[in-house]
Amino acid sequence: MARTAASGIVTLMDPAQRRVTQLPLQELWRLDGTVTHSRMNPLESEDIAELLRAGVVEFVVADVGLPLHWIPLNECFDFWKTEAKQHLAAPNSRLPLNAYFGGYAYFATRWKATNGNAPIVLLERSH
Repeated sequence: MARTAASGIVTLMDPAQRRVTQLPLQELWRLDGTVTHSRMNPLESEDIAELLRAGVVEFVVADVGLPLHWIPLNECFDFWKTEAKQHLAAPNSRLPLNAYFGGYAYFATRWKATNGNAPIVLLERSH
């Protein structure tokens, strides 16, 4: 994937080598190099439940120092029930992280899918 640095120099980076370096993210990327730039709106638990009632959701987890983790579509319902829902923080939550199960929380935002398929829900992990 080509990236232009502040100096104007274009560098190539293998998408498989990319890591999350800071939150909030400005773009999402896939292993094939596809990039999504359209962050839409923050989500609460009921917003995500409504999206899931309409069909599959593409969850992606961002954790600083790690690559993006895309949850397979066929696992979205189980992932929501067993992991994401219990850790989801309200968009402007000020609760301490130790108030959440396991000491971490996700802040969710919806992103526009570039391929027009399932909605994308980014979960940015704070710990």
